[in-house]
Amino acid sequence: MGLYDREQVAKLLRQIGQADELLSAAYVDGSISSRSDNDSQLRALHKAKLLRPEEDLGDYRLTSDLKRLLNKLLRHQSSYRQLTDMGKVMDALEDATHDYRSSYETDQWDDAEHYLDQFDDLVFEARDSLNNSLDNMHYAISSQFGFVATLNAKVRENEKALAYAQKLLNELQQIDPEICYDWIFDSAPTEFARKVTGFVRWYRDALKRLAHVIDKMRQSLFRLRRQVKQANQLKGMARFLRQHPEYQLSEELPFSETLPQALRLSPPLTTGGHPDVRSSAQEESLVAIVQHLRKLSQAAPEVRGREGVEVESDALEILGYISDWALDEVESYFEQSLETSLSALDYWQKRQSHWMEQGWQLEPEPWIELVFGYYCSLSIDLQRSLDLELEEALVDGTNNNFTYSNITVGLRS
Repeated sequence: MGLYDREQVAKLLRQIGQADELLSAAYVDGSISSRSDNDSQLRALHKAKLLRPEEDLGDYRLTSDLKRLLNKLLRHQSSYRQLTDMGKVMDALEDATHDYRSSYETDQWDDAEHYLDQFDDLVFEARDSLNNSLDNMHYAISSQFGFVATLNAKVRENEKALAYAQKLLNELQQIDPEICYDWIFDSAPTEFARKVTGFVRWYRDALKRLAHVIDKMRQSLFRLRRQVKQANQLKGMARFLRQHPEYQLSEELPFSETLPQALRLSPPLTTGGHPDVRSSAQEESLVAIVQHLRKLSQAAPEVRGREGVEVESDALEILGYISDWALDEVESYFEQSLETSLSALDYWQKRQSHWMEQGWQLEPEPWIELVFGYYCSLSIDLQRSLDLELEEALVDGTNNNFTYSNITVGLRS
């Protein structure tokens, strides 16, 4: 059930279609100025709530709703800060459920249909808002926060997105979706029960997806901070070379007679865009490549279609996370270990005075477990670049179980 009739919607669409050039110019350029030939049309668009006036008299910009709609349709980067207050959504869904049940049991079919549509709209808006938030966060990670240029800005955007995602996960974990099954009354139709169970299944998937996004953000933040440090080192090196011209290499050095032959410039390579099939020198290599590709195509296994089976977990997995300061200390520990091999206990002892000033406290055992867990969460490439040494001891009564009391991490040579 719509809030407006067809004529109102058609009128708004006609206004957008007739002012397509003005609206596109305002979207691309950021604003549009009023002139004698378009002043009346701009005023009409302002009255239709498609444009809003700027501080400068005669300038107009797109309204936030229209700009957000165009960003979504054009798949541009939009804010991940959506309206995701799931507590209020659950209260509204529960009210709509009670109204629907009351109307359904008293045979008020028109009212029941209205409340069922209201329930469906609320579920769709909640799912769409949270999915958009997760999609935008995932896009920001995938593009390495490409909507900002400098590395420091990328680090700030990553930190803000990570803080928002952690707060959102903590809020969503306060709600147990199992209570939604209580909304399904005995005489409820199948359509309503399907909508409730679909909402519960989506809610569980959203929690897992959000936890995955948080893990990717932590890895991205570690890489960005390392890139910032490398960039600062390169800037310092460039500044040093500018201050000491005696370390600059001459442009004629590759042609010097005293330079060893291995360091001299070699003659340029001749390259081509495609192989010369008329050349007998390339014939044997080309035949070997073609025969190898034919063997690969023949040996390819046959892919048979299979019916998918949906598997659900009865128990909701609650994922907890350590507070930010402890994880920041772990990232700082790994950054320092890239310069020189560093013991986790030595770092823990060195940081005790600073932690006590801030009112922080973390025992050695959970600190070492946190360091080791963070190392296990790194990507395979990062783990291969690090050298991990464990101070371990065999557990009494076992033959292959060890406990470790310290960890040393360093950059693998």
